[in-house]
Amino acid sequence: MFRILIKDLNLFGYHGVRDSEKKDGQNFRFNIEILINKGSFLNDDSIENTINYSEVIRLVKDINSNRRFNLLETLSQEIANRIIGMSFLIEKVSVKIEKTSPPIKENIESVGVEYILDRKSVEGSGKSKLESSEVNVYMSLGSNIRNRENNLRKAVDLIGRNSNINIIKVSSIYETEPMYLKDQNYFYNIVLQAQVNGKVSPFEMIGFLKGIEYGFGRKRSEKRYGPRIIDIDLLYYGEMVIESDFFTVPHPGIEERKFVLVPLSEIAPELKIKSRNIGKFIADCNLTEKVKLIKNW
Repeated sequence: MFRILIKDLNLFGYHGVRDSEKKDGQNFRFNIEILINKGSFLNDDSIENTINYSEVIRLVKDINSNRRFNLLETLSQEIANRIIGMSFLIEKVSVKIEKTSPPIKENIESVGVEYILDRKSVEGSGKSKLESSEVNVYMSLGSNIRNRENNLRKAVDLIGRNSNINIIKVSSIYETEPMYLKDQNYFYNIVLQAQVNGKVSPFEMIGFLKGIEYGFGRKRSEKRYGPRIIDIDLLYYGEMVIESDFFTVPHPGIEERKFVLVPLSEIAPELKIKSRNIGKFIADCNLTEKVKLIKNW
């Protein structure tokens, strides 16, 4: 086995969920490692028997300059998939991407992600089980600034415009008591169910939803649990379980949030939480926050 290394490739790009990142851009550092299944190059000094690192660099530059990603996770996956498709010699690809001047106040050198793709995961039918089918997804939406209902309807419309997302059900609109920070307006909340193209990763899904939030004018500096013009949470992504620094699915707050449980029980009454039907789970938990039905969607 041989490893081809591309170290500290510095490129300027326009990736990130913030409007300023997409508008002004920033510097990114790429480190790529490619494992090829060539035993030896002794008496076989031909470029056709290896991977041309100049072509890999050209591919990375092309993806970086011609597309804009909300998440580095999605960008790294795209690059890794494109690289492993270059040759059957490639057994494994590691793509590490860092923001060298991240838009945060901490004294830190860089932040980033690393994605590792093994050929075994893309062999066989050429599609994973996830990619070959639709994924059942639930999302929670809330708003308590300005016209709450219009905010919800606009957000649902934007979600539905994505060609990879087919909205199946939307719950009624509920007015809900603020749960964590009481000194603010009541929210309007809904839950929706959608079928998502299995090729869309949950990281890409989160990036898309955060992009909608920022399009409404939400700022990362907002007080946690405070007033917001729109809030979109990914509750479930099929049966997938993910725990990362960026997000967790199933959403860890579902079991304690009556403003999620009640609309969720309306559109998915068969759903089970901790082995109990969601309706019985709500009754057993005796959650006290006020949740009032306002109108059908």
